[in-house]
Amino acid sequence: MLAIRGWPHDPACPLCLSAPETADHLCKDCPFTSAIWTRIQQDYSDEPVTHGQTFGSTSDWWDEIIAGKSMDYKRRLSGRLLYVLWNAWKERNRRIFTGRRLTFLEVASLARDDIAQRDLAFAAIRQNIPAEPD
Repeated sequence: MLAIRGWPHDPACPLCLSAPETADHLCKDCPFTSAIWTRIQQDYSDEPVTHGQTFGSTSDWWDEIIAGKSMDYKRRLSGRLLYVLWNAWKERNRRIFTGRRLTFLEVASLARDDIAQRDLAFAAIRQNIPAEPD
């Protein structure tokens, strides 16, 4: 958006400093985001997921990740991925707007905290509301 508006900006990804910054790069191609995602998968003992570099779009990659999984597993995995991407985006903004930098392990820890809060919220809801059919 900065380039479209003609505003000064660094076109390189602020997370890896090695590629042009695009939404697809941030979500599926950036080594920094991939390292966060790998760490989260290890923390939750998820089966390893192919990283996005082999897919043309983030949407295609996401569809491949959840293909053939149960609805409950799709929801958990998608929720985790959303928190990884959200925290990578916040780290990108932190670096641009404050000049502070966290390591991928620190960002993974923040994502893990968000995931734990989500799990607690949904556990409380599940106790009071009957489950929806798949």
